[in-house]
Amino acid sequence: MIRTEPGKGGSLKKRRKRWWILICSVLVLLIAVMIFLFSAQDGLESSNTSTGVVVWVIQHFYPTYPEMTRRQQAALMEELVFKIRKLAHFLEFAMLGVSLRLLFHALRLRLPLMWAWLAGTLYAVSDEVHQMFVAARGPAVTDVMIDSAGVLTMACVTSLILLIRKRIKQKKDPEYV
Repeated sequence: MIRTEPGKGGSLKKRRKRWWILICSVLVLLIAVMIFLFSAQDGLESSNTSTGVVVWVIQHFYPTYPEMTRRQQAALMEELVFKIRKLAHFLEFAMLGVSLRLLFHALRLRLPLMWAWLAGTLYAVSDEVHQMFVAARGPAVTDVMIDSAGVLTMACVTSLILLIRKRIKQKKDPEYV
C-alpha cells in the first residue's frame, strides 16, 4: 500500500479524488466549448459541415447512389442531412451527459443522474438561445428535446456502469462503500 507523509497534501485517495474531479470538470468544459463552437457556425458553415458528413456516408454506405436519378439523389441528401444533424445533436449532448454524470459522481452529489440531466438540458436550452444570435440559425424546441434525450440516455448508461462497478468491488471487498 502506498502511504504519504503527513502534511504532504493529504492522503493518496483524497488527491486522486481531487484529480478525478479536475479531469471530469475539464472534460465537461471541453465538451461544452465544442458544442458552443458548433453552434457558433453560421447557417452556411453548419450546412457545409453536415453535407460533408453526408457525402462521406453516401460514399461508404450507398453504392447505388450514382445510378439514382437527380431527384432521388436530392431526396436522399435532404433526408440524410436532416438525420445526421439530429444525430449530431444527440451525440454531442450524450458526451456531455457522460461527463456531467461522472463529475457529479466524483463530487458525491445526491441524485447525480437528475443533476446531470438537468444541467445538460439547461445547457441545451442555452445552446438554442445562442443560435438565435448566429446568422441563418435559429432555436428549435425539438433540438432541446433531442439534446436532453442524449444527456439522459448516456447519463443513465453511465449510472448503470458505475453501479455494476460498485457491485463488483463490493463482491471483492465486502467493506467497500
